[in-house]
Amino acid sequence: MTQLSAGVSFGPITKDELAAVAELEVTAFPPPVYPVFFFRQAFDLWSDLFWVARQDGQILAYLVCGPEFIASSRLSLMSFAVAPQAQGQGLGKGLLRAFLQRLPTIAPQVRQIWLTADPDNLPALRLYQQHGFVISGEESDYYGAGYRRLVLTAEIAAKNC
Repeated sequence: MTQLSAGVSFGPITKDELAAVAELEVTAFPPPVYPVFFFRQAFDLWSDLFWVARQDGQILAYLVCGPEFIASSRLSLMSFAVAPQAQGQGLGKGLLRAFLQRLPTIAPQVRQIWLTADPDNLPALRLYQQHGFVISGEESDYYGAGYRRLVLTAEIAAKNC
């Protein structure tokens, strides 16, 4: 677990934090959003790939990844959000950096991580690009008609022993 001086820590989610993450999802994104049962299943299946930023027992940000079934060397960053009241404070950057630094230890087989992003969400795009993600595609109807998304990928270096 990574700790910031302001009392913010980053690390894997605990079961009792799932409801707070589901609430944050609804607050952070317009529909469609992941339902609470998705987060429970993600916790059961990939708890090491489901991280939060917390301060004084409050969830300020989260990210959840899932491995690809066919290509175990690829990981999908399925959802990533920062609470509106905590945006602009570097929490998203800190959480993503901490997770990516630990990823070679958590999932040593992973060589690439990918995600989709709203092309109009410039702060998110800047954050991803600062962490090595590059735009590798675009889909005009990713979630259905009118849900345009950019696909971004980042290469993950193997952990040096």
